[in-house]
Amino acid sequence: MSVFIQNSHKSIINSIKFKKRDFTVLSIGVMLRDFEGFTYNFIKVTFVFPLFFVLPTVLIDDEDIGKMKELHIDYLIKKSEWMTLKVESDAQLKLITEYCEWSACSGLGSFMVQGESILFDDLWPNVHWSHPTEFPKLDWDKVLTLIDIQEVGYTLITNDNRINSTSKMLNYIPKEYEIDLENCDI
Repeated sequence: MSVFIQNSHKSIINSIKFKKRDFTVLSIGVMLRDFEGFTYNFIKVTFVFPLFFVLPTVLIDDEDIGKMKELHIDYLIKKSEWMTLKVESDAQLKLITEYCEWSACSGLGSFMVQGESILFDDLWPNVHWSHPTEFPKLDWDKVLTLIDIQEVGYTLITNDNRINSTSKMLNYIPKEYEIDLENCDI
């Protein structure tokens, strides 16, 4: 199994409502079911803390909340559908990315956001199958990168110059994963 990086198709770009200027949209193809731990390894080498995650609450139970409290993860649950979490350490990242992969492999997905002065209340998504996912309160001028984490990979919406092209992104795929260059846009 391998990883590929492509410029996103218009249908993927249109699946999330965002301020289109200054952002590059890339797709990273990886079957998370086959690459357990890829999310942690990728995010760890690519981004810096703090990071925000948005997870569906349907798979999170009291035991999971207890683990989050043990690791001192700040979180907020709102609308009983989503929870937002602020991750500030490797141990916290390891736990939360496991939940991201679990959600993705269950068909639910999750999001990661990196940026400046982002608040929990900025991150409540409106997700519906018949229209683009939207973060109505999110100020896109504060966002450096948003990742939509799904079972078949990620959609990266970024204006981070380190990772805003497929060739630059190759440098951030952890070395233990094979890159499918034939299916990459390079």
